[in-house]
Amino acid sequence: METPRTSPKPVVVLGGGSLVGPFLVDRLNGLGCRGIRTGRNPPPSGAQDGFGWLQLDATDPGGWTVEPGAAVLSLLPLWLLPRLLPCLRGAAGIVALGSTSVLAKSDSADPEERAVARRLGDAESAIASFCAEASIPWTILRPTLIHDGHRDANVTAIARFIERFGFFPVGMPASGLRQPIHADDVAGAIVAALDNPLASGRLIDLPGGETLTYREMVRRIFLALDRPVRILPLPAGLLAQGIGLARRVTGVAYSPALFARMNQDLAFDGGDAVRLLGYAAQPFRPRFRASTSDGSAA
Repeated sequence: METPRTSPKPVVVLGGGSLVGPFLVDRLNGLGCRGIRTGRNPPPSGAQDGFGWLQLDATDPGGWTVEPGAAVLSLLPLWLLPRLLPCLRGAAGIVALGSTSVLAKSDSADPEERAVARRLGDAESAIASFCAEASIPWTILRPTLIHDGHRDANVTAIARFIERFGFFPVGMPASGLRQPIHADDVAGAIVAALDNPLASGRLIDLPGGETLTYREMVRRIFLALDRPVRILPLPAGLLAQGIGLARRVTGVAYSPALFARMNQDLAFDGGDAVRLLGYAAQPFRPRFRASTSDGSAA
């Protein structure tokens, strides 16, 4: 991935305790950037060189305003960012993390998922309008299925189920396409969008380095755990009735539409990311600690 130009301007990382936060701050430190990262609770990794911690509730920022001329990198759920925009009027630029769910869930059978897609779309429009009025360069990146082998609700949640039960159920035939992306690749794309005029004013889809079926994604998780591959194909409607078990085991509030979506293609064109950001994501090779059963995969 193309190395961006470094700048003496400070950097503010909103939502620094998120999955992508530690990877992003590590990359920024490597470039000699300095600034702060914010959130409601201190991140698990604690302080990182060059970036202090500021407690900030995005829903109630109080009198906080960004330091004039700072670059703002937002890892917040995108629908939280519009409320903070008045606090960012002095920013030199904004790079925000959205999601391809704005497209993939817009026609979901689950009304809650459709609501998520609407909130994402409304937030994209609000950010673009504000930045145009304030003359602030902006970029919104839409990653696909983020994993970090530690806290994500995607790959790690599947691994947790496998470790507990030794098998994983899928909505047959589980042929929907997926493009899992590692959190560090997301961080690299954010850094590449920083001070990048080619990416300004763009919505950029950010797929992972491989396109594979849902079943193949699950198979590779078995292999990463060094477990026999035991994938159990069942009718999606039958599996949806047991969604409560998946929620209890993984701790993730899955939608009943999850199993039907295993046969939906959620693949996106990464051409703009390659052309504008020099993006080159790693293939899907998940890595875990010895056990994910306590939710502490890494």
